[in-house]
Amino acid sequence: MALLASHSLSFRPSSLRLLGLIASAAVMTYSCDPELPPSGSVTVSDSADVTIVVSHEAQWRAGEAWTVPAQARQIIGVLDGDEAYQFFDVSAVARQADGDLVVADARARTVRLYGPDGTLKRMLGSAGSGPGEFQRPTQILVQAADSILVWDDQAYRVSKFDSVGNYVGVHTFSREGIAKAAVPPLYPGSAMLLSSGELLVRLIEKVGKGTPTTSRFRQRSGALRVSSDLSVIDTVMFFGDVEHVLVDAPWGPQRVVPALAKNTSIAVQPNEPRVCIGDQEEPEVLCVAQDGSARALRWRGEPIAVGGSEQEVVAWREATLELYRQKLSPDDARRLVAQVPVPDVRPEYSELVLDREGNLWVERGPTRRGGFEATEYRVFDRTGKLLGSMQLPPIRILEIGKDYVIGIYEDELEVQYLQIFDIVKPTTAGGTT
Repeated sequence: MALLASHSLSFRPSSLRLLGLIASAAVMTYSCDPELPPSGSVTVSDSADVTIVVSHEAQWRAGEAWTVPAQARQIIGVLDGDEAYQFFDVSAVARQADGDLVVADARARTVRLYGPDGTLKRMLGSAGSGPGEFQRPTQILVQAADSILVWDDQAYRVSKFDSVGNYVGVHTFSREGIAKAAVPPLYPGSAMLLSSGELLVRLIEKVGKGTPTTSRFRQRSGALRVSSDLSVIDTVMFFGDVEHVLVDAPWGPQRVVPALAKNTSIAVQPNEPRVCIGDQEEPEVLCVAQDGSARALRWRGEPIAVGGSEQEVVAWREATLELYRQKLSPDDARRLVAQVPVPDVRPEYSELVLDREGNLWVERGPTRRGGFEATEYRVFDRTGKLLGSMQLPPIRILEIGKDYVIGIYEDELEVQYLQIFDIVKPTTAGGTT
């Protein structure tokens, strides 16, 4: 089992319990393989102030599993026509109590309000750097009375709108102030807004010219919890950043992100300041509540073998060759890419999503969805118990409510469509909150 040791890199005293899975290493470490006892569906224990919930089998029995129909209840988006219904890089969606949808498009730098029937009601702000304008909107939170918060990850600020989309005000977080609290070479990178008004900041490691000592490695990273006035900046945990492989290029050692690279996934609950983080090294995710209490969710892993001809590997190879052909001859580019090994198995999971009831949805396998008929998710209730697995259409999930899933489907022409699906939950099913 993994050993979860309490660790703090606190920059100011706080009521939050500070957690870290490592003290100085780049990634979470494990003392032994996460083998599970043969009996009992769930084991709950405590280690270093972390509640460990190990699921040996799913809670759902016959007839209890949730299902999602193959056909969307509603689709918004067009290939050609009215620009109000064309999407380029939908980064966030949130549904209001009356059924209206607030949609952020990071590339178009727009936020739009659609009615329950899919008709555009209004644009919230526009592209720009002034009040009520956006540089890269990446997150939307719908709060009390359907008020709207839009997080702009490039401007590092949150814009506030009322329920019908009237601009109310803006609050900017000082990236420089957060950077002063961090310990180099770790610096603030992208961030996610919590429903409490706090910010969850992902750290990035700025590396020098030194060469890693291993051919496959992950740079250091971590997450900070930052109050709106920066008076409290706390460490949530440390973890490894995206996986790299070191290869020989004509100019010397070169870092390359391999196919199906492991990365750390982070999910925040849209209506509660709760965070779940997993580094994809093992079948384990850590969830931390606002009061600092933490639960480690573990389950039995099911490795899926990877072949060099699989779609994700082929797509990675083509994209990487195209990238290095801009710097190298075709032969040199092929030699460079040939040095990057294909992993034997897929990461145990990829994306994490917290729904509005506190259930954690863990996506199995790759994040690339083109050509897939369905995507499998494991669903854990808010106590950490594995409810079971379910199949979803091949969409990038943006929000999950009590009885709906909203996501983006991208066709072979890379045209994006917003799709809404119902979640069917039998009345006998457990795990609802």
